[in-house]
Amino acid sequence: MNPFLKKLVDQKFMTEGHANYIEEAVMRKDSFVISGHKGFGILPLMATISTVAKANFRIKQVKGFEDLKEEADYYIIADLSDIDYAKLIADSMLLPKASFIALKDPDHPYSILKLLSDVYKANGDTSKVYQVVECIKVDGEKQLGKITQMKLNDNGKVIKTDFTE
Repeated sequence: MNPFLKKLVDQKFMTEGHANYIEEAVMRKDSFVISGHKGFGILPLMATISTVAKANFRIKQVKGFEDLKEEADYYIIADLSDIDYAKLIADSMLLPKASFIALKDPDHPYSILKLLSDVYKANGDTSKVYQVVECIKVDGEKQLGKITQMKLNDNGKVIKTDFTE
């Protein structure tokens, strides 16, 4: 297991099963949407998943639309302001053979399902897999709540599968 994921397991932020699942998903080049409030641990989780990706693939930190023109395996779309964040994510979804790691929080609200639908209508691609990782707080403790895999079937319908240990 990646030592950075192990650290989050040791801190009881996630289970070993979550960590193994996330690591395997990164190695398959799945895209990640890390969802929740900033106080729920989304930024450290994003940094950890990005570190796992960086150890194995070419990554590009995205600060604007121009950065999507540079070739990468993973685009890291962090905590940006003064930008159409949903469009930035949609544009990264449209890139063939590229994945992304992004946030979804009150500062960056968008509909994942709408973006998946829009991207399907634009290119008909059903090959990509998206992991929606939800962070929560339970009794004041930050933790990973659940992971939902989303992909499109041949008709563009979203198929959701929750990870269970």
